[in-house]
Amino acid sequence: MKLIQFLPAIVALTAATLLSTGGASAQSNSASRVSWAPSYGGACKGCDLRGRNLSGWDISNAHYPEANLSSALLRTMHASNVNFSGAVATRADFRQSTLDGARFEGAKLDQARFDGASLLSANLSNAIMTNVKMRQAKLNGATLREADLTGAMAEGADFSASNLSLAVFDDTRLRATRFGNAIVIGASFRNANIENAIFSNVRFLGVDMTGVTGYKTARFDGACADSSASLPAELVLDECKPIESALLVDLP
Repeated sequence: MKLIQFLPAIVALTAATLLSTGGASAQSNSASRVSWAPSYGGACKGCDLRGRNLSGWDISNAHYPEANLSSALLRTMHASNVNFSGAVATRADFRQSTLDGARFEGAKLDQARFDGASLLSANLSNAIMTNVKMRQAKLNGATLREADLTGAMAEGADFSASNLSLAVFDDTRLRATRFGNAIVIGASFRNANIENAIFSNVRFLGVDMTGVTGYKTARFDGACADSSASLPAELVLDECKPIESALLVDLP
């Protein structure tokens, strides 16, 4: 039973080994596409998958903590509930992939591409996501606490009901991005473009929006702010009132 249980992972790891040594006769081109094992769940901590082509794979529920996925092609991949915590995925291509419930805590995702990807309820806390591209991505209910998205392109992305406490959105492109009911305590949006963005029912507590542009076309229905928030002078919001059972987030 144990051999059968771990056979898929063994096959996949063997395939990766063959690729790295050049012994994979099943390869039809130089793109390093692993085509003979399109679906498996297993564990591979610290795997070196740099530049590999896993597009279309289904690795849902697998464990890849601290894996190196730099420049890997992962488009249209199904990776729900996968553990990518601590992974290095610089310039990785996750476009149109399903990553619902995936864990990216502390991952290095700078310059990665998530355009059109689904990251519902994913955990990207403390992730480095500078200059990431995530246009039209779905991050509803995701956790990005203390994530760094400086310079990100997130036009049309949906962060509704997500936890963005202490996250950094400095110099980001957030045109038509949705933040309805998101938690943004202590978040920074310095010099971000928020044209036509939606911040409905958001409580701006300790938020820094110094230098934001496009705020005159953004929507703030039901939003409020406290005295510690740094907002444009022309953006006047109601003062936030204490709410019962409010989520408390300690600021440093």
